[in-house]
Amino acid sequence: MLNNLLERLEQHGVDDANTTLNILCAFVLGIEYSQIRIKRMTGTLFLTEEQKKTLCSYVERRCSGEPTEYITGEREFYGFSFRCKKNVLIPRNDTEILVDAVLDVAKDGDDLLDLCTGTGCIGIAVAKIKDICVTLADISDHALECSRENIERLGVKNKVQAIKHDVFSDTPSCSFNIITSNPPYITADEMKELSPDVKNEPALALFGGEDGLDFYRTISERYKPFLKSGGYIFFEVGYKQSADVADILEKNGYTNIKIKKDYNNTERVVFARKT
Repeated sequence: MLNNLLERLEQHGVDDANTTLNILCAFVLGIEYSQIRIKRMTGTLFLTEEQKKTLCSYVERRCSGEPTEYITGEREFYGFSFRCKKNVLIPRNDTEILVDAVLDVAKDGDDLLDLCTGTGCIGIAVAKIKDICVTLADISDHALECSRENIERLGVKNKVQAIKHDVFSDTPSCSFNIITSNPPYITADEMKELSPDVKNEPALALFGGEDGLDFYRTISERYKPFLKSGGYIFFEVGYKQSADVADILEKNGYTNIKIKKDYNNTERVVFARKT
C-alpha cells in the first residue's frame, strides 16, 4: 500500500515524496516522524483499515496541491512546533536565518515588533530564547488567530501579544528596540508563475506590489520614528531583492546595513541600524 501511495505522490510531482509520506504516516499514527522511518525499514509499520483510509485521503489532498502543513496543521520552525492553518503563510526554514540575525543583537529586556507576523514564528522563536517583550502584528484575522494559538501553544503569553495592524495606515503606540518583518514580496510577474503548492497559500501574504518592494518602502519610512535610537530593523527578502532593500534602507537614513545568506547561499536577510 505505501509503495502505491509513494508512486502516486511522485506521479503528481510532489517534492521529496518519501518524506511527505513519512510525515503523513506519523500524523495518522500519532507518533514521532523518526519512528516512522524505523518502522518502515524494519517492516513493523501497521495501520488499521480506518488509518489506511485516512492516510489515502491525506495523500489525495497532497496530490491536489494542498501543502502538507495545512493537512497536519503544524510546522517545525527553529526547533519549535508551530500551529499552521489554511489562509496563513507557512513558515520556511530560510526564515530561521532572520531569527539567527536577531538573536545576535537582541538583549534581555528589549521590545520587538514583528510586522506581517503570520503564524508568529519569528517573534515567538526569539521570545522563547531571549527575555524580551514581543508584539506580533498582522492585518489578517486568520493570521492573528493562528499566532495567538501559537502564543498559548509555546507558553509565551506572559511576554508576547498579537494585535491587528495595517502597516500602511496604522501606527504603533510605542517604540521598539527591534523591528522585524517577513513581508509579502512576490512581484506581479512572479505571482503568475507560482507553484501549485504556493498558490494554496494566501495571496495577501505573498503579493508585495508590482516590483515586490511596496512593504519594504513603507515599513522603512513609516516605522523609523518607532524604532529606538540604536535599534535594529530586520527584513527577509526575496530572490535578488537584497540590493534594492539595502538601497531603500540607506535612502531612509539607516546605517550599518548588512546582508545575510540563507542555507542555499541566497541573500535572504537585510538588516540595518538607526543611529
